[in-house]
Order: sequence, then C-alpha cells, then structure tokens
Amino acid sequence: MGTASDDGGFNTKKWIILGVTAVVCIAAIVTGTVLLTRDVPMAQRDSKGLDASAAVKETDMITLVAGKRDFIAATPDEAAKQDKKSTADEAQVTYTKDTIPQVTGLSRLSEKADSLLIGWDAIDGVQGYRIYRRDDNVSDSEYQLFSVVNRSGLEIRNLKRGSKYSFRVATYILSGGKTYEGEPTEVTFGTVPTDVEHFRMTDETKTTVTLSWDKNDRADGYLMERCFGGKWSDYQTFDADTTEFTDSDLTPGRAYYYRIRAYREDSTGVMPGAKATVRSVAGLLGPEDKNSASKLGRVSLDYKDSKYADGYRICYSKDKESWEDLADTDKTHYSTSRLENGETYYFRVYPYRTVDGNNIEGMYTEMEFVANKEIYDKEVGDTYVEVSLSDQHVWYIVDGDVYLESDCVTGNYGSADTPKGYFSVNAKVSPCTLKGDDYTSYVTYWMPFIGGGWGLHDADWRSSFGGSIYKGNGSHGCVNLPPSVAKKMYAKMEVGTPVIVY
Repeated sequence: MGTASDDGGFNTKKWIILGVTAVVCIAAIVTGTVLLTRDVPMAQRDSKGLDASAAVKETDMITLVAGKRDFIAATPDEAAKQDKKSTADEAQVTYTKDTIPQVTGLSRLSEKADSLLIGWDAIDGVQGYRIYRRDDNVSDSEYQLFSVVNRSGLEIRNLKRGSKYSFRVATYILSGGKTYEGEPTEVTFGTVPTDVEHFRMTDETKTTVTLSWDKNDRADGYLMERCFGGKWSDYQTFDADTTEFTDSDLTPGRAYYYRIRAYREDSTGVMPGAKATVRSVAGLLGPEDKNSASKLGRVSLDYKDSKYADGYRICYSKDKESWEDLADTDKTHYSTSRLENGETYYFRVYPYRTVDGNNIEGMYTEMEFVANKEIYDKEVGDTYVEVSLSDQHVWYIVDGDVYLESDCVTGNYGSADTPKGYFSVNAKVSPCTLKGDDYTSYVTYWMPFIGGGWGLHDADWRSSFGGSIYKGNGSHGCVNLPPSVAKKMYAKMEVGTPVIVY
C-alpha cells in the first residue's frame, strides 16, 4: 500500500514538472518571434496585374530544359491556405529579420511572344515568394504585388509582345498573422519583339543596294545578316531609330541576301525576334523606256534590255496603290489588251534574275499613259484592222469589239518590212495569184491595203505564225494569216475598212 501511495505522489510531481517545462518552452518560442520586427503589409494589386495573375499556369510540376525546377503557381489566398500547413522540412530552418534570405538565381527560363517563364533558386525554411511586377511600357508605372507562390518559378501569360517588365521577387515568412519579407531581387525581362515590317529594297545601282524597313516601336535595335556565296554571317547592328541601310562595293550581277530582325535587350541579354528576308542582285536596274506609247486603245510597252535580267514581270494600276500582274516575259515588248479610252494607267516593269530556282527582282521602271484610240494623228473609229509588228499579231475590231485575233507573219525584218501607217482595204479578191520579181504565190483570200502590192492574205505554206519568224523568214511585205483566220476575216471585211500597221 505504501509503495503504491508513493508512486502516485511521484507521478503528480512529474506532471507539474512537465507543465512548467512546457511553459518555459513556449516562452522561449515567443521570445524568438519577438525578433521578427519587419512587418510588410500586403500591397494592393493593379487591375492589369490581377488579370495577368489569373493567367498564371497552375501545375504540380514543370520540368524545365535548363535542369529540373518544379514549382506551383498560386494566388495570395491559395498561398495563405498552404502556409497554414506545417511540414517537417519547414521546421528545420528558422529565420529572424536579419537572416531572411534573399532570392538568388532569378532568371528567364524561356519566352514566347506573349508569355515568360521565370525561375530562381529554391530556399528551404520560407513560406514562399512574393512577386511584384512593373510594366515598363507604361510611363510612371510602379511595382504592384502580382502573385504569391510557394515554389521557385512562375509562368506569366497574356503579356504584350515586344514588351519589357521588371520584377521583384522576395522570400517571406509568416508569424503571428503578419508577413515578414526579405530583401527583394530585381530583374527586367522582355518578351519576343514584334516582326520587322516592310523590309524591302528601295534603291539600287551597279554596286550598291539600299534597304529600308518600318520603325518598330517595340524594338531596342535591329540585327542584320548577309548571305554572299551561299554563306550567312552577322553583318550590321542598328539602333532603334535607324530604318535604312545602303550596302556598297558590291559585285555587279551577283546575288546578295539580307535578313533583319528586331531585338529587345533586358538584364539577361539580347532577345531577337523573327527574321525578314530580302534578296537582291547588284546592278539589276529597271529597263530604260524605248518608245512606249498608247495606241488604238491599248498600250505598247517597249523597253531596252536590262543587263543581268533573265526576264521581266509587268504589272499595272489605275491608282498607284493596288497593282495587278499583267505578264511574265523574256521579251522587251508587251502590248496590253484594249483599255478604257481616256483612262490613266500606270505600268511597272520589274527585271528579274533567276538564282537557284528563285526569281530575284531588281528596281522597276514605271510608266504612265492615257489610253486613247488615236494613232498617226488620226482618230480611229470602232471598226478597223490592227497589225502590231512587234507582237506579230493581228486584231480585227468590229463595232468596238474584237471580232477575231491571230498571230501573223509580216515582211522580212530589215529587207522587206511591212510599211507602218494608217491605210484602208481597197479591194477583195478570191482567189488570187500574187507575183513579184522572184516569186509567185497562189492565195484564196486577198485583201490589199496599199495599192495592189501589200495586203492581208492566207498563207497555207506556213505551219506556224507569230514569234520571231519574221526575222529571217518573213513575207515579201504582206501580212500572212492562217487560212481559217483569213477566210473568216474575208467574209466579214468591207472595202474601206482601216488597216493600221505600227
């Protein structure tokens, strides 16, 4: 009985001692928290920050290219709930106001046109990290609390392309319902800059090429590369205000390629955007005009050969704003279809050289004409025959519309040229035998327009018409037609119909 009574008295004392010990331990803990005197109140969020915070990517783990760094993004409310959960790891480290660690390793891990992935070194023993953001694209912008996370990274979406944002990231701990924050680490990051627009060649000489582009308000500068002989290399760097560059001492006839891109520069370095490309051939100049004119309601473009050109692209416009392609030709002559009488038309002739299967265009020649039906100082009516020596083509216009048209062969170039001028059909004969000093030709349809020696007729001895046949294998001066075309023309033709040869 005595032993049992002694044990009971001894246990009561032990409970008293344990209670005193607990009070002492709690007092020690309270004494420790008194040292945390830096109180950082929660800042108000700006509306833009709130919207962007809503777009923070929330995920349990993200594996990054640059090593493995996993993080969870959270709103302040979510972070507060998480902070109430204590873990064994958090209990291992205790910080005071003088020892709250500063964030290290803050860097941009990846970027896109409208988002950033930022990260930093993880720190044990803190409740999380508070991120402040400043929009550097807005004047007088100030830092605002943007997000609170408990892991060492954050993906921020819905950003402006080609923009800069400054961030402050600070560790924080909670004690007594208050937030205590360490010194922030600050850095500026940029998003991918917008593309360079209207990169183009604006001038060219035999040995120079001038390039220009539109100013990019979201760029800190421009990077240019050049390709010569199949090899690209860094070539020029320009500031944000430069929008033109002339490359000189080029080799005439050689192809040069240029690439340019805008860049943003932030605390992590230079971040370039997408590339725009211009291809050029030094000395590929616009062809010189050679007696181009408006005739009979159409325009005949005649120009000299451009050195180094393999062909020409021809386009037209009625307002010099909208341009439409007309032809791609290797010839130095082109006749349009019938145009609206009295209207003004603009034409551009672009020489091009084919390099590695690509047509590289040079500087264009621009011409302006008012479409009219006059020729040789005479007004032409609505019914006539039109013969173009350059085109080796015939049009038979009846009551203002094309009744028929066809390739032809005219007089042999340089020795028996078909006369140019304003004439008229003076007879119709079918059949007819044509005789000259050294030839006799039997034709079925004969329509002379200069005396009895020059006229329109069928030529069944020819297998082809048009092109350059007249240069070396032309007629004795008449206009040779395919038999089917001559038959149809003869049936419709009236004596007195004008024939215009140019």
